Amino acid sequence: MPQHIIETTHPTCRDYIKDKEVWAKDLNRDGMFDSYEFVSLEAEPQIFDAEDENIGYIDFKVNLRANASNGPHLEGHEIVVRERSKFIRSGKPLSWSYAAGEVTSDVAGIEDVQLNS
Repeated sequence: MPQHIIETTHPTCRDYIKDKEVWAKDLNRDGMFDSYEFVSLEAEPQIFDAEDENIGYIDFKVNLRANASNGPHLEGHEIVVRERSKFIRSGKPLSWSYAAGEVTSDVAGIEDVQLNS
């Protein structure tokens, strides 16, 4: 998974790290995704930018379930994470790369907070 993320992230993305080895280790670190189990993913159709056909957006909804590492009070609890992802088409050959995302969640108390700002 880290290699795919690295290969498909646009250099303008705030998460982009020039040193690929450091980036891969960061993506593969223990605990990053260990406390939740993937339940489902829904993606809406791509929306193109009105002024630039090389910019597109996709809205995603991910359902995750807390596992035992979250403690007995949260284990089994499901959360929804939503992201509007921005993609840029560039390069030779032309390909789409992840450039940014606005992430929100349905967790009580932070429903209207952009989590990655």
